[in-house]
Amino acid sequence: MFKKLLLIICIVSPFTVIHSQDHHLNKTHKNDSYDEKGEFEEGDIFVSALFGFDSETKGNEKDIAVEFSGRLGYLFSNTLTGGIKLSLDNEIIEGTLHKNIDVSHTLIGLFGRYDFTPGHKFSIFGELGFDYLSSKSKDGNLEIKENGYKIGLSPGITYFLNKHFAIEAFWGALQYQTKKVNGEHESTHEFNIGIDFEHINFGLAYKF
Repeated sequence: MFKKLLLIICIVSPFTVIHSQDHHLNKTHKNDSYDEKGEFEEGDIFVSALFGFDSETKGNEKDIAVEFSGRLGYLFSNTLTGGIKLSLDNEIIEGTLHKNIDVSHTLIGLFGRYDFTPGHKFSIFGELGFDYLSSKSKDGNLEIKENGYKIGLSPGITYFLNKHFAIEAFWGALQYQTKKVNGEHESTHEFNIGIDFEHINFGLAYKF
């Protein structure tokens, strides 16, 4: 299992900064007080991201993996959120048995959330995602490419540290995915359920 050492980072673009300034200037005093508590409300924009690095050595074998994933979300109401997500990861395996195996994955998708406890610093949500997947594996002169789709449902929590920053955690997933190697006619179909602590991911969110 891919073990992650999470170093949280935040993404801030000029466009979202300008939008957030206008957004907060138009708030009423009541909504300003609401924001001071550190919760999501209708009209908010947020970004969340994580960066993971993992290095494992066993004898002459060395496995190095790097992962980045991020989300950009917009609250259509206090309970409903929609947005886009991107995930990139790369793994290199070196050693006597494996000579520079390079595996990379890309995920681009859409997500929707429903917040079961709106108006709280600590909130519980369910997230439904639909993703496009692509991967490439190189082992010497051999190169294999795959493409596919995934749909998944996972629970998560958000805890606000202050009115802008929050910690996100996702654990477990109910997902179905289909992939096909380029040049082949048959696809591979997978149905997975992961609900243990090996399937927890943490990230940092910033609300504008």
